[in-house]
Amino acid sequence: MAAVTKIFTPSASHYMLVGAGLNVNVSDLMPIPGTAENCLIIVFERWFDANKGVNWDTLIKLCDDFADQLGKAKSNLLAYIGQSIPDNVTSISSIPDDVQGYADNMRKYYKHQPIVATDWPPRIGKDFFGRLALVEKQESSTQVESAWHLLLRGQVDEIVKLTENKEISVEDVLQPTDSSLSLRIVIDGSPGIGKTTLCRKLLNMWSNGTLVHQQYDLVLYCPLRDSKIATATILADLFEYKSSKVSKVVDWLSDRDGEGLLIIFDGWDELSEQLRQSSLAASIIHRKQLDQCSVIVTSRSYASSSLLKMDTLSRHVQVIGFSKEEISTVIIQTLQKDTKLAQELIDENTEQDEWLLKFAKYKSHFTTTQSSIDSQLAVKLINDLKVRNDVQSLCYVPLVCSMVILVYKEEGHLPTTLTQLYENFILQTIRRHVAIKPRHDIDPYTLGSLSSLPSQLAKPLQEMCQLAYTNLANTTMTFSSHQLQSLSEAVKEDYLGLMTTFMEYSKKKYQFLHLSIQEFLAAWWIAKHDKKTEEVFKNHFDYDHFRMCLSFVAGLTHLEHESYQQYFNKQLDLQCKREPLSGFETCHLSYFYQTPAEIRQYNHISSDYFDNVPILLFQLLYESQNTTLCQVLAQSINNHSLCLDRVSLSLFDWLCLSYCINNSNTTWNLLDLGKVPNQSLSVFTAGLTNNSLQTQCKRLEVVLGEHTDELIHKLLQSSLLYNIQECYCVLGYQGQYIPCLVLLQFLNLPQLKILHLIMTDHTKLTVDKTYYRDKCTELEKCIEMNSTLQEIKIQNNEITSTIISVIRGVTRNKTITSLTLDVPFDLIFFPFPSLPDGVIEQLLKNNNTLQALSLNIDDLLLPSSLNIVEVNTPLTALEIRRWSSKLITSLLPHIKGLHCLILDEPYPPYLLFLSHPSLHTLTLPLDTAESAIELFTILQTNATLKALSVEIKEERVYTSSMGSSLQDMITQNQTLKYLEIHNKWYIIFRSFLSFLTTGLRHNPSLQQLSVSIPLNERIRINFINVISQINNLKELNVNFGLDKSCSNCSEEEKRQVRTPLFYEQVLPAVTNMLQSHTNIRLLRIECWYIYYKSSQPNWMKLVQHLYATIFIHPSLEYIEIKTGRPVMYPAPPLLVDTLKDQKKTLIDRHRKEQPHKPLPIVVLR
Repeated sequence: MAAVTKIFTPSASHYMLVGAGLNVNVSDLMPIPGTAENCLIIVFERWFDANKGVNWDTLIKLCDDFADQLGKAKSNLLAYIGQSIPDNVTSISSIPDDVQGYADNMRKYYKHQPIVATDWPPRIGKDFFGRLALVEKQESSTQVESAWHLLLRGQVDEIVKLTENKEISVEDVLQPTDSSLSLRIVIDGSPGIGKTTLCRKLLNMWSNGTLVHQQYDLVLYCPLRDSKIATATILADLFEYKSSKVSKVVDWLSDRDGEGLLIIFDGWDELSEQLRQSSLAASIIHRKQLDQCSVIVTSRSYASSSLLKMDTLSRHVQVIGFSKEEISTVIIQTLQKDTKLAQELIDENTEQDEWLLKFAKYKSHFTTTQSSIDSQLAVKLINDLKVRNDVQSLCYVPLVCSMVILVYKEEGHLPTTLTQLYENFILQTIRRHVAIKPRHDIDPYTLGSLSSLPSQLAKPLQEMCQLAYTNLANTTMTFSSHQLQSLSEAVKEDYLGLMTTFMEYSKKKYQFLHLSIQEFLAAWWIAKHDKKTEEVFKNHFDYDHFRMCLSFVAGLTHLEHESYQQYFNKQLDLQCKREPLSGFETCHLSYFYQTPAEIRQYNHISSDYFDNVPILLFQLLYESQNTTLCQVLAQSINNHSLCLDRVSLSLFDWLCLSYCINNSNTTWNLLDLGKVPNQSLSVFTAGLTNNSLQTQCKRLEVVLGEHTDELIHKLLQSSLLYNIQECYCVLGYQGQYIPCLVLLQFLNLPQLKILHLIMTDHTKLTVDKTYYRDKCTELEKCIEMNSTLQEIKIQNNEITSTIISVIRGVTRNKTITSLTLDVPFDLIFFPFPSLPDGVIEQLLKNNNTLQALSLNIDDLLLPSSLNIVEVNTPLTALEIRRWSSKLITSLLPHIKGLHCLILDEPYPPYLLFLSHPSLHTLTLPLDTAESAIELFTILQTNATLKALSVEIKEERVYTSSMGSSLQDMITQNQTLKYLEIHNKWYIIFRSFLSFLTTGLRHNPSLQQLSVSIPLNERIRINFINVISQINNLKELNVNFGLDKSCSNCSEEEKRQVRTPLFYEQVLPAVTNMLQSHTNIRLLRIECWYIYYKSSQPNWMKLVQHLYATIFIHPSLEYIEIKTGRPVMYPAPPLLVDTLKDQKKTLIDRHRKEQPHKPLPIVVLR
């Protein structure tokens, strides 16, 4: 396929002709400039898929039939056939005999290689590697942070976010993608989780012909721990199995750019940083060489981040290990060797209730009636792990799970840290070694610890530890016999059982049982034998491949030396970074919420130059069990605010974080935990055991998924939240809870002042009606009697007894000043339970403290007899959203003196200002020209309104009289600071812009403008020129919308027209405006329907010029550029990659020229 495409690429412009000649459908391929090569690829893909006449003769005849157009292609074709294909072969897929012979030899070799390299520690589980999850590729601007820095790091924890990603089988790893490009697959996961075993499984499947997608002529397994592979410079160096055929195979593959070849690079993390940047492996992975071969790269998660940023990444697969239920199954099947008894034990503890079985396979507590000691031990371990959630969080890794079972069987208890686990396992390995080969009359069971070994064992262990450290420092993980010659005979006899041998292409080689074993032994050397432990720790701190080793050093030394404090007392800014509110949003939201900038659910932003959450430090603290350093780290975090939004945490990370917070002795001003899946929440809450009240949290933000009433109760009952004042919580993702009970738990927090609770997508639980009714009554009374709560926002998917109890409780409450009720209209709840009669009326009549009320309740959910006749509530702010015309018409006539009014339905402007002459903030839809003229005329002389947002709902609103009144309003009004003019359909009328532009020229007070303008050169230049001269303007939001002439175009036609206009007109205009306007602070640009991958040479220069202007601008703090609908189209690579390439230079220049100004935040969507 690749060879054929390459042959015809010079004639790509004739792809329609090629398709017709090959009887391929090309009617849907649009003649778009710059896409001919892609279309040609599609043509040949369809030809190969049809599999009719796919041979060289067909292509030669095609070239002969269209000699004038395909003459160059025929020359390339004949040259290729003459060089690469034997005379007697016409099939395009045939390969030379030498290549076939070498491939057959490799099949035989791989077939006889064991899938599992060693039997110690005992292998457990079905396939000896963890489950596989396909991770959905995300745009780089929102890509989850993947520089996971130590053991068990990665998105492996949660039965791993399998609600977002997809669990797959080993057969799916090499499934072809829709793209014509060869595959680039990254497989990552924790140490010991089975990445190498998975590679061996794939090799075995290829050898036996059971690989479903058997499209490879040859597969090369290239372990990067082998220095010859790591430092290879030519393709032949990757062929460890030498043969006289290698040179011919290499030539054949090189001529085909690697087509038909699959290379498995195992152990990317074992390469040095230099080799990750410049090596043959790196060149092939990044398509700089052999771009048509397919590649699998395995890596520990902490080192895979650079690979995941590749634009050509085909698939990201994580080896995610055992699920919580699988851990229980594996424990039973490992400890109970009698398969019948094991199955009976599994059946005995399998949940029998069909309804409960939907949520969990096993009962919450394991029991057994069996007298078998092994079965009883399995039950005890499973139940102990439920209590010791921290250790259970490590057991999803097969290697660690095996070690836990082994240690538990011998010791009868669970270790606290990984260091303790590995120390115990290595001790048992040495005991096993002594028992197998008795010597020196040593009883293996008298060996109590590694530190107290007799000299006959201590000295060999010391040699092994020195070997481990020296070679880890040199990134050497495999050894030849020659490299081990310096070891004593006592060591070389069988290396204390800590090393294994294997044959690699007729050569005997050695390696430690697992890389993590080498890392522990290296740590033992550093901690116990090196006189400069702290210096060695410092020298290796910034090296990725040393991080697990340093974690073990932390466990062995407890980081007690004072020099370790330097890593934990550096000032860190880990506060939430949020999209700045516009001036209008600030005016609006400040009436309803005490912290308006922080109430939006999805407004966090990320940037390369924000401080990263120091996961490594949390892990080191947990491993060291050093509570003093937990306090040192907490004090170094600015404002005692920690934001974990968009930070990917494993279960182990949650365990470490919980330990650090629990021992911080700090009052946290903010803990934003981000999205916390069910199992992660369980691990986190289990670690919050400090009841001294010295560790507190004032403000909590969290999004909980698949949670239960019990888990929420554990979180809220922790002493950490005893004095919490603000809580912003989202309950979603099919949680199993009863809203009424959950709300009661939140309201029982004694110091709570602000509660925002969003309850969506929960599973309705069956509950006794009398009990539920009593709880709703209790909720109503709880709200009524609450004397601390000031602000409450509740969102629920339907009108329930909970919502009714909230309204009734607030009606009689004496402290709540702000109430927001959001009940999104959802057809799935048909026939729509509605509010009972009198509930809204009583709230407005009897409450005398509410100052702000926001209601999003559809007319269908309101009582048919709604009749508001008396309003005594002292409202100053009112918001009525979402098709609530019934509420508007019934309520507004009875309210006077509002300062803020937000409506989603039209209302006569004259009546509004008659009742509310002192309005400061107004949102109002306009559906007629008359209502628009009335509003703008009133505002020409109004001296109180500061913020106005209008939405033009109908085309008929646009008249010259309306435009004139708008122009006069903008010209004459001297108090309006924030103006937003939205258009429902994003269709802009050119005449309207002339009125707006004229008004802006004469306005001295406007600070924020949000408006849509057509993507038209004359209007654009005129508008931008005016904007550039308005020095009082600090915020600008411009949507380059559709011109009236484009309103009926297809999406494809819109992209064809708008893409070049965006790069060649919009970006230069924005650049010029920034160069002229030195006071702008916030800038948002929207321009939809832009081709994702289109690029022209001159466009890059225009993008570079824009970025250069942004980073030297004297006042710009934030710029956002939207080029597509957020979910469907990520930001174009031209924008993203250019910024990535320029960023360091731009930042350096900014810091040199403007050292006291914060870096501008650039957000691309």
